Amino acid sequence: MRNQEDSLSLPVENQLYIIETMKKVSIFAVATTLLLAACAEKPGYEIAGTVAKADAEGQYVYLQKWGVDEAPLDSALITNGKFTLKGEQAAPLLCVLRLGSEELKRGDAGENQAFTAVFTLENAKMQALLDDKAPVVTGTPENDGFKALQDQVKGIRAAEEALTDQLKSADEAVKNAAIEKAEAIEAEASKVVTAYVKANSDKQIAAKVFSDARYDIAEADQDEIVAGASEAFKAVPGISKMIDHLNVLKNSAVGKAFIDFEMADADGKMHKLSEYVGKGKVVLIDFWASWCPPCRRDMPNMVEIYKQYKNKGFEIVGISLDSKADAWAKGVKDLNITWPQLSDLQGWKNAGAALYGVNSIPHTVLVDKDGTILVKGLHAKEVGEKLKELLK
Repeated sequence: MRNQEDSLSLPVENQLYIIETMKKVSIFAVATTLLLAACAEKPGYEIAGTVAKADAEGQYVYLQKWGVDEAPLDSALITNGKFTLKGEQAAPLLCVLRLGSEELKRGDAGENQAFTAVFTLENAKMQALLDDKAPVVTGTPENDGFKALQDQVKGIRAAEEALTDQLKSADEAVKNAAIEKAEAIEAEASKVVTAYVKANSDKQIAAKVFSDARYDIAEADQDEIVAGASEAFKAVPGISKMIDHLNVLKNSAVGKAFIDFEMADADGKMHKLSEYVGKGKVVLIDFWASWCPPCRRDMPNMVEIYKQYKNKGFEIVGISLDSKADAWAKGVKDLNITWPQLSDLQGWKNAGAALYGVNSIPHTVLVDKDGTILVKGLHAKEVGEKLKELLK
């Protein structure tokens, strides 16, 4: 019969063996516990949502990949104004939650359309609100950051509501003053959006904002954003087209020689742009159309600038994106345009506009006396200020 003293009298090597065996058993037990815990808590996403619409009961909320025409990834029935979506997502994916009865539309940069929320789907617990004012998904840093942008942009644009009556005024002076204020508000919103995209060029949701704001973000800023963007950012639908467009714009970048092309005047006579550009005058290439409200609004100022500088070494060549000759002719007459006008009457497919990467109008290109591009995108007043420097 062994007593305590007997056990303690075991050889040292046997005691060490027992101790090491007990350590291994303990380590195995801990590892097994952790493994079981990991299996019990599989990584995944859970979206707990609310739909603020009286007749939404019994409808479905759909989860879709954003920007592609594909079947929904999942759906959930709305019960008592609530819905839940659960699943696993291997990598962050730009998605949209929408109420089944709502049609997907392109919204303003930094904003979601009613009952539709664009967000980044990832493995986390998220909260969704689908309403007609500020639908949103939150719960992750990327989605929370997007909500912060939405709130900031909404706050900036709130000032436009006070201009509603003035914008409809029959008094042109009042209306034009309101338009200038509205444009200043939009310029401020664009600055905020641009800063957000620059700071988040590794985020898919920022790529969506970038795509929405493509007409409002300056060319130089777009180049900077694309240069620093992640592959996931560039893979978002619509971004590859923007990159292609930026590559076209590089052909007519500031400091490069103007691009020549041939086009007909109102009488059908063909002219080359080089008949006017690079002949010792500063030339403004003005892409416009008779149906374009901003073009028409800026034209009286351009007419005055032309009168002031046409005999001082300045010329304008208008490139119309009209598609109907009579509308083009009427626009020229009504707006008192007296400088050379060219058009192929192909609308947005205008060959000259394609060469210069024009995707919005008015769009201007100011060219030096030797045919070198000086600056792009100036409005009439800015053209006047530039001419003061160039034609002293």
